[in-house]
Amino acid sequence: MKVILGTLVFLMVYSHGICQGLYNRGATFSIAPQTIVTLPDSLLNTGTILNDGDLRISGAWINQGTYDATGTGKINFDSDLPQTINHNNQSFSKLVISGTGQKNFLANITIESELDLQSSVLKSANSAKIILLEGSVVMGGSDGSHVVGPVERHGLGNWIFPIGNGTTYLPVEMSAGTDEGDIATLSLHELSGGETLSGSPDLTELSSKRYWELVLSQGSLTNRKMTLPLSDEDIAADLNLLVVAGSDKATTDYVSLGQSDLMGDLTTGSITSKDPLSLRYYTVAATSGETDIEVFNGVSIIQDGKNDWMKVKNIELYPDNNVSIYNRWGDRVFSMDKYDNSQRNFRGESNVNGSNKLPAGTYFYSIDLGNGSPKATGYLQIK
Repeated sequence: MKVILGTLVFLMVYSHGICQGLYNRGATFSIAPQTIVTLPDSLLNTGTILNDGDLRISGAWINQGTYDATGTGKINFDSDLPQTINHNNQSFSKLVISGTGQKNFLANITIESELDLQSSVLKSANSAKIILLEGSVVMGGSDGSHVVGPVERHGLGNWIFPIGNGTTYLPVEMSAGTDEGDIATLSLHELSGGETLSGSPDLTELSSKRYWELVLSQGSLTNRKMTLPLSDEDIAADLNLLVVAGSDKATTDYVSLGQSDLMGDLTTGSITSKDPLSLRYYTVAATSGETDIEVFNGVSIIQDGKNDWMKVKNIELYPDNNVSIYNRWGDRVFSMDKYDNSQRNFRGESNVNGSNKLPAGTYFYSIDLGNGSPKATGYLQIK
């Protein structure tokens, strides 16, 4: 039986109704509290659905009208066959994903209160996102039930991104922030087609499996730290040498963000960064365990690809550093915070009182690591 509603307002109170499918053509369809409506087939809505009950659908959900989940309203996609969800970029209060059939969502879905991942995968099409508003909670989550696609989080609290690759649950967590306006989207990228990750020399191994992309839309992510899952990583290093690594490039220039917490092992564990988040891409890596800096104190004037900048080994481990260069008369000619050997380095040019190429000769460096240790000093040759 397929029910077609024209201008009828349908109200169910304290009951359980079953109909094969539903085409709500311009009408207002209301489901009262403690009412269960089961649809073994599809629902097409061009009117208004007011749901304060429990709507269970085993077919496609095509919402071209308005859906208003007031109060305790819940919708459950429960088929053992594939289901299409086209929610027209609207909100669900409580969304339940059950059954075993894959759920393909074609437009953004906003969760106001609760996302309950019981079974089956919720997969993005058309780059659609799951958007979890501030205060919304994630329940469940497993290898058999997670989001394949981007997840957006809002607000101050601790965040969980319940994402995976379709067969493995790979949730990412972030600690609470300080900006109530924080909005960020996280996506998982599985390495394929010979892709590899690379980074600074102190990173001896990087994940051969995957990396995550974090896009900040609003706010600052101040003080947030990231917890990445460890799932069948083939990194051979000691667990104590594992770190979260980050970069502003997808597959290159990764640097260590340290380790503040480690749980489990390389198959079923997780690792938390030491440093707050300021980059776009993140992965799991291992360091050599060496923490001492070493200055390679020769810089070439001709910039021929050899000794083009002053390399400071392991400087990336000290993000609060300052590097200063002085001429032989003691005048400071260069000063830079957050020296990283990559985007921020000394190439034989002054940056104090203007930018000028410095003449060949002997100079002196002073490096403050920003951790309270004594400054490292020595000489530098520009040739």
